[in-house]
Amino acid sequence: MKLIVILVICFALLFSGCMEQEKSSGNGRDALAGSSEPAGAGSPVKMKVIITSPGAGQIIQGKEDISFDGSAEGGEGKLSYEWSSSINGRLSTSRSFKYNPAKLEKGRHVIILKVTDERGRSGEGSVQVEVM
Repeated sequence: MKLIVILVICFALLFSGCMEQEKSSGNGRDALAGSSEPAGAGSPVKMKVIITSPGAGQIIQGKEDISFDGSAEGGEGKLSYEWSSSINGRLSTSRSFKYNPAKLEKGRHVIILKVTDERGRSGEGSVQVEVM
């Protein structure tokens, strides 16, 4: 069942028409970044969202907190953040935070960071990690 949920989320992300793949500079990790424009908005402003931690493919385990961190470029005004897991759901609404891996279900998670600016424009970044 978890595999089906992950596959549906990955399929939706890949074929949404607003995702682009990019290499994170200097570390060789892949990250997905995307943007969206609300209907009726003025000039298009693309938002690029990058998750810098955890890294794509990272194995997460143990009882020590791990860092979740990301950034966004291209938004206007105050930004809001929403972190979620394909298995556990909503994780945080902070730009960066620490989370105990023991609170995550074991398995392959797609970690998603959605950032929205004050005009309603949003972008998403995601990485896949393995929780053991």
